[in-house]
Amino acid sequence: WEIVGERGLPIRASCGVELLPTKAIGNPEDFDNVVVVGGLLDTSRRLSSEKEAFLMRAAEKGVPLTALCTGSFVLARYGLLDGYSAAVSWFHIKDFRAEFPDVSAHADSLYSVDRGRATCAGGTGAADLAGYFVSQFIGQKAAEKAAKILVLDRIRSSRDVQPVGDLFPAAASRAVKRALLLMESNLQETLSVAEIAARMNCSRRQLERLFGAELGIGPMAAYLALRVHYAKSLLEGSDLAIGEIAYRCGFPNAGHFSRVFRQQTGITPTHLRHPNRTVANDVAR
Repeated sequence: WEIVGERGLPIRASCGVELLPTKAIGNPEDFDNVVVVGGLLDTSRRLSSEKEAFLMRAAEKGVPLTALCTGSFVLARYGLLDGYSAAVSWFHIKDFRAEFPDVSAHADSLYSVDRGRATCAGGTGAADLAGYFVSQFIGQKAAEKAAKILVLDRIRSSRDVQPVGDLFPAAASRAVKRALLLMESNLQETLSVAEIAARMNCSRRQLERLFGAELGIGPMAAYLALRVHYAKSLLEGSDLAIGEIAYRCGFPNAGHFSRVFRQQTGITPTHLRHPNRTVANDVAR
């Protein structure tokens, strides 16, 4: 491994740790793989012209490119993920899809390897992607040994799903966890239960049975709960208009959204955002 950068200039991580480059920016063809490590999202920061040229030349010469965590945003901004499948953290998937519609982004797996592009959701998923590379180029035994050194019980594959948020901690099976992640990734343009089941390679009835056994509710009820939960976070943490929040959460209009939100939470969106407003004004609004 080499840390590529401008000679003598430290690279400061978001946690404050500074790393010195071990190799100056040169010919990307000297490497088997060029890995972009993501940090805190900051759209105002760009790569230096030298690093940008290095990355673009790597793509031009067919050098495999890998993005860890938000490194996928870097590759996507240069069009280097257009037409590729990319694994993005469920935490960032909505922003990523909005900014890069030409990328086939998903949040239902830990990592993705699509031709000359590899991406991962971040965190310990980076170790799983590294395990994949070791097994492919060195061997499975070496990958298993590395996992033991890292005190990992196993190397998870691209079929393993990202951990589901805390809204449904009882989700246990891969099918239910992946279905929930698909729902979270498609809140604005909602999928039908039949579409979700097809992606799980199971029948609608089988998926409904799994949801009932693990969560005590059906897929559509879980989907609605996720949409309302996301709407609540937008109401509390943003200044977006209620109509815009309704749209982002897959509701046809603000009126329908308000009725459903009140049925699910006991209060209207306006009352959640402005708790001191009188009931008369709330109803009038």
